[in-house]
Amino acid sequence: MNIQVAKLELIEWITQISDTNIISKMDKIRKTYLNITNDNIKPFTINEFYASIDRAEKDIKSGKIHTQDEVEKNSKNW
Repeated sequence: MNIQVAKLELIEWITQISDTNIISKMDKIRKTYLNITNDNIKPFTINEFYASIDRAEKDIKSGKIHTQDEVEKNSKNW
């Protein structure tokens, strides 16, 4: 399929959607894509990496964690 045709078909389909939940989910996908493709993404420095580990360990010790079950339950609402 030609990419231009696919894009036009998607645009046409999107303009006909009236379900706000679908629009909201599509907007989240768009924002995620923009964040991922942002040029500001760069690897951690070694110091940033270790600082991130330290923060994670402090969060665990202070109880700022979520179980896998909690994450899966919450993700159903995305």
